[in-house]
Amino acid sequence: NPCVGELAELDALNKELAEKGGALIGVNTFTLGGDEAAISEAKDVLAKKGVTYQNVYFDSDGEAGKFAANIFAYPTTYVVDRNGNIVGDPIVGAITEPKQAEALQAQIDKALSADKG
Repeated sequence: NPCVGELAELDALNKELAEKGGALIGVNTFTLGGDEAAISEAKDVLAKKGVTYQNVYFDSDGEAGKFAANIFAYPTTYVVDRNGNIVGDPIVGAITEPKQAEALQAQIDKALSADKG
């Protein structure tokens, strides 16, 4: 529920990031390994919420899949710079909460300023 609850904010954030040359990408860890039922359910939720940003799933045996499989708090948000480096610490909890939103914006600003430098 907290993940679904932040979908509108994430979609709005994706639009802001697009104006700055960035993008938001969603990962549903329940879809790891291509679980068709989980993928279908995720697609239904995303469509009902009108989400326009890209969502992906990974092979559970790959590096990204193994990384995602070790996420145990939902939602968890990572900021990744253009070079694939994680910026700051993971943000645990919905970005609809002020503390998480502030931390996320600080990490986005850091990634963007490094990108300009």
